[in-house]
Amino acid sequence: MPRHRDDASPPVARLRPTLKDVAAAAGVSTAAVSQALNDRGALRPETRRRILEVAATLGYTPDRYAAALRRGRTMSIGYVASAPPASEREAAQAQYAMRQLTALCEAAAAHGFTVTVLPTSHPELLRSARVDAVYAPDARESDAVMSLAAAAHIPLITNDLPLPRSVGLWIRTGYEEATRAALDLLAAGGAARVGLLTEGPGVRRREIGEAVYRTWCAQRRQDTAIVYLEPDRRELAGSVRELLRQGADAVFSYAQEGPTLFVELSELGIVLPRDLQLVALCLHDCDINARLGVTHVCVHPEAAPRLLLPQLVTTIESNAVDDEEGTAPPVVLPWSIVGGSTTLATPAALPYAKAP
Repeated sequence: MPRHRDDASPPVARLRPTLKDVAAAAGVSTAAVSQALNDRGALRPETRRRILEVAATLGYTPDRYAAALRRGRTMSIGYVASAPPASEREAAQAQYAMRQLTALCEAAAAHGFTVTVLPTSHPELLRSARVDAVYAPDARESDAVMSLAAAAHIPLITNDLPLPRSVGLWIRTGYEEATRAALDLLAAGGAARVGLLTEGPGVRRREIGEAVYRTWCAQRRQDTAIVYLEPDRRELAGSVRELLRQGADAVFSYAQEGPTLFVELSELGIVLPRDLQLVALCLHDCDINARLGVTHVCVHPEAAPRLLLPQLVTTIESNAVDDEEGTAPPVVLPWSIVGGSTTLATPAALPYAKAP
């Protein structure tokens, strides 16, 4: 006995109309449809108008991904991500990287791109990855991903690593300028010896901050005082005490942790800024520093994708990186310095410093 069909069954979803469907309905070739939709060719005005009307009636929209594939593009950007965190410090790094990745996904989606994540532990995957560009925020000149991208003629994007025009684009994060502003502000408040609290090996931005600090001290003929924070970050106050033992009367915490330092130092009876001046680097949650009155410099690495994408899309669409010799001009990120109660001078003492 035939099975009774339920008339309430949901209808089969209608397939998306194709270029051939538009051509058949308009009684023209697919080439004519393509010319009409792309406003090119020598079609008669009435034919072009009829094709556009038919396309609108059918609800046809061009498949930009198919068009990109025909041009040899994938509409995807590779993001080189670090290995999973193995310590509290690395977990903080992972959170920072996740904000960058989220910002990249949002900015890429706004331009019709997807994001493909590539682990740093397997750079060889880049050989088979179908991406139009690679963003490696922590790349170094010796990294395998750089040579692989160059060999595959894939535009590369890096943070604070100047690249030749023929290789790709690079981002100036603002760490150098922010560090210099923090040190100058402490000196403007009368600090005779500024100490640096920074992170241990393995953090790319630490190299930038320490290099600026050492150069700044050499220019002022000041002895350096550097303490490297342990991976578990449990001895913040103890690290500052070590800087005090070395004769520091001011601290720039390049390892962030402004709110925690403020609380722990207050519990130890250290009065800021009478006993010690403090400026902290801030990558996120700057509002907490502001509420506690901690003087801090804000950098915004999460702004990189939004500012980068228009230039990157232009590079991708032009089907080549710049062939000119020399270093590519950077995409410059914003930074700001925010005064608080932990310094004797205010940002107004620095005519070059950026206000929030």
